[in-house]
Amino acid sequence: MRIAGVERFHVASRNCPTDAAVGAGGEAHYFRIRSEPHHPRNGSEAGSGREAARLARLAARIGYSLARILGDRDLSVGAKRALIEGALATRGAPLEALARAHDAVRFLRAQQFDRIDCFSEYGFGLVSVLSRLFGIPYHEFISHATRYFGEFAFELLAVVPYAYWLHRNGRLQLTQACRDTACLYYFSPRHEELPYQRSYVPVSEYPGVRRRSRRFDPLSFPTQIDTTQWIPPPYRSAFANEIFRWPKDLCIICNKYTPEPSVSGRSSRNFIGLEDLHKLLVVLRERFQVVYVRPREEDIVGDHQPIGEFGDLAMIRTRYRDVLTIQQIHRRHPKLSFNELQMKLFANCRHFVSVLGGFSYLSSYFGGKNIVLAKAGWEVSCNAYDNWFHLFSGTEVFRAATSGQLLQLVHREFAP
Repeated sequence: MRIAGVERFHVASRNCPTDAAVGAGGEAHYFRIRSEPHHPRNGSEAGSGREAARLARLAARIGYSLARILGDRDLSVGAKRALIEGALATRGAPLEALARAHDAVRFLRAQQFDRIDCFSEYGFGLVSVLSRLFGIPYHEFISHATRYFGEFAFELLAVVPYAYWLHRNGRLQLTQACRDTACLYYFSPRHEELPYQRSYVPVSEYPGVRRRSRRFDPLSFPTQIDTTQWIPPPYRSAFANEIFRWPKDLCIICNKYTPEPSVSGRSSRNFIGLEDLHKLLVVLRERFQVVYVRPREEDIVGDHQPIGEFGDLAMIRTRYRDVLTIQQIHRRHPKLSFNELQMKLFANCRHFVSVLGGFSYLSSYFGGKNIVLAKAGWEVSCNAYDNWFHLFSGTEVFRAATSGQLLQLVHREFAP
């Protein structure tokens, strides 16, 4: 089988993998319309100058492509109109699709293809038009598989629930993600961990978070989740165990210390500082066995936000010896990966304190109560903690806008 892969973007998370698209004995050739969106530096003369030059080059390419389409004697008038309309209906890259529409025609004419593959057909007007013009069936990768190497929170929000929906409907064949993700996709018949670093990758193709907005990749989160093709896996029952039990009930504090570009530039805003952490531990350690989870760089697959250190782990070691860090527990259970250990710990917990970001998502997959310190961010802007965070597992989620509110909620919910 000869496959023509036609893709909007040029990034691994949004493209079909070659081996999955072709299969045994097949052959694939790929045509990609564009790279990821260009983001000039706001207010920068150099950035605005580069953007102007890019737009000028794009305009020239569009003009050349239109001339070739209109002058193509092998295309009917209706086919020419459909090709132009299909390019402009390609969400996420309409102008680039128009600039490369005739190149795509030449690509498909060059060889006899049996099938057109794309990562997702959602909003991909050009691929459906090409399929009709050449009489070649097209197939979207995410109709039976997922592939994502982006941020942890986005993966838990959109990718994992869609993969589990595919699984529940007997359609899931493959999942691909970063290192130490097999536990997230425990239900997958074939999970592959590939050596990619995490980075910012939108999830616009996934059904649960699709929106009718001007931008294909809106820089915000949805106010509601579409649950038609979205089922969070039951992590609590899947990872329940008798290993991580203590005489006291378990309470897990999840923290982070990373820059937050979309919130506060190079600084960290949504984190529990040393003074507030001290206050939390004083309140919680009397009633609970507290486990403190704050990954270091060597613990997890990093992304574009580097992990910093601020003395929290050292403070716990010297002042709160009855409080366990996840690093201490990991040393006692070295056969478990870091994420496997988290899943097993979280499955035995009903009391979480977390911060805006990936931990607020993971903590909400296990039921019980989750108090989230969320000062600012996309989840705050769309009121996610009230609107849809409970959908992950029925967790009661309480948002604290300030450190003071965090302590008040802990006193009210966890220390009556």
